[in-house]
Amino acid sequence: MTGAADTRLLLTLEFPPSLETKKQVEELTQREIGKHLLAPSIILTEFIKIAGPRIGKEGAKTRLRLLKERGMRVVALEQREAMVAGDLLLSHQDVPTADALIASLVKTGAAEYVLTDDPHYKALGIKTRWL
Repeated sequence: MTGAADTRLLLTLEFPPSLETKKQVEELTQREIGKHLLAPSIILTEFIKIAGPRIGKEGAKTRLRLLKERGMRVVALEQREAMVAGDLLLSHQDVPTADALIASLVKTGAAEYVLTDDPHYKALGIKTRWL
């Protein structure tokens, strides 16, 4: 089974805090792409919003295109995922909506885990993997 990318994966890939982290996140990403890594469409929005001011709108879109060309599969979030995310947010009001939408892919069985170190997913009872 595959994982679902959190925006943190893409941001760490683009802006690693160290050379060691850069190596680790590149290896993790390549391994997960080989397992058909899912990219919930919301992370594209977040990546452009956060990375765009640093690398430009076109630079951010190019990075996303290159990841898609390598095999990352973008998945649109549908009504089912939206409803599951809403259910999660009813009992976890402090969790960002985007995190609940990403987590919904695990809850619906589309992914086994989320690739992140964000503690919000643990609060939601979602399995995660990281470096």
